[in-house]
Amino acid sequence: MAALAAGEPGVTAEATKVVVVEDDPASADVLRRRLQANGMHVDVAGDGVGGLRLVQEVRPDLVLLDVMLPDTDGYDVCLRIKSDPETADIPVIFLSARGEVVDKVRGLSCGAADYVTKPFQAAELLARIDAVLGQARNPRAPRLARPLERSASGRLVARLAIADQALREHVVALVAPRFDLATDPRADIVLVGERDEMPDDTPEGVPSLRITARTPRADEAHVVTADGHLARIAELVAREQRLDHDLQAAAEALIVLASAIASHDRPSPGHSERVASRAVQMARVLGLDESTRMTIRLGALLKDVGNARLPAGLLTKHGELTSDERAQLERHPVLGEEVLAGFHRLHGLLPIVRHHHERLDGTGYPDHLKAEQIPLEVRIVTVADRFEALLVDRADRSGVSEAEAVRILQAAVGRGELDAAVVAALATQVRSGGAT
Repeated sequence: MAALAAGEPGVTAEATKVVVVEDDPASADVLRRRLQANGMHVDVAGDGVGGLRLVQEVRPDLVLLDVMLPDTDGYDVCLRIKSDPETADIPVIFLSARGEVVDKVRGLSCGAADYVTKPFQAAELLARIDAVLGQARNPRAPRLARPLERSASGRLVARLAIADQALREHVVALVAPRFDLATDPRADIVLVGERDEMPDDTPEGVPSLRITARTPRADEAHVVTADGHLARIAELVAREQRLDHDLQAAAEALIVLASAIASHDRPSPGHSERVASRAVQMARVLGLDESTRMTIRLGALLKDVGNARLPAGLLTKHGELTSDERAQLERHPVLGEEVLAGFHRLHGLLPIVRHHHERLDGTGYPDHLKAEQIPLEVRIVTVADRFEALLVDRADRSGVSEAEAVRILQAAVGRGELDAAVVAALATQVRSGGAT
């Protein structure tokens, strides 16, 4: 079917560009006319190969994609779009007669922005298109802050949010010998006046110190008297925050221990290293910042450290485990948390260590947590862990290909066990061959 060209009636040079991938000519024609009537430029392809070619050539604002195509399925087409850095940001809406929950979840886990079931009302489809395009053009800010950038001098950077001019001048005189002063929100610390508010653009994780001339109450955190000790206190607060973000040094010895344990792992030596690498790549696809990726990496490396407190024979046993042995092995997340609990700098890793075998539907262990109780970092490590486990041979089954492992995990999404967005990130990373 011929595509509608720019310059035809109802189409302007600034028109929204849409690629429709639909193998039924009648349905494609109706859809094309509807979109044209609303001022959009439309290109139509009748199969997956043609759709991918149009996406590369046109670089549309939106792709409307059927699931059932003559040469492949829409899920594969969507994954290919999302795995290409040049087209990954193009939103995709599935249009399909397949309306089961598992179909919708699989479509969304491939990275689609929406899934509309046929037959649909034109008004509903146009409303969904408007909503998806609005989100694409006005993306929300990242959930996590960008890494801080050091000043040219290498000194810590303080930002002042103090309205009172006299207090501000006094604070400047006190902290200037130790800090560079800047208006950049990516500071190491924000000094706030007693009656002032923290600036709205302050990134998550930047500590604050409230300055007051009165004696602080016992229940007030970070309230100090604006005296000669202010600069030293501010420096300690800022450096404490930086230490909390730098887990690497504190974790080195435990990583060595975890690696030694993993070398005797029942299913596959080096499993934790592969999980850590995979999880970091997925976190990068999801846009998480460097500090969070470091937490994920270390959590993945140390997730099985509790195995050190299990009988050595259990870890090296080949063949099926008894029910008692399985129960023993399933204690390793709790034991791992106990091993790491004494390391204050590693507290941020404890949720990953304890909960990496939890499932969103509450059927995991050891605490049977449900979706809202499981942090994103844990969900990422869980998916990476299950994916890497599927790739290797075990006593009860053979390993599968990466593509088959992704399909198995997408089915787990449909059962409510895994996070759809995280599995979509995995699928994107696998499709791109690890280039993220």
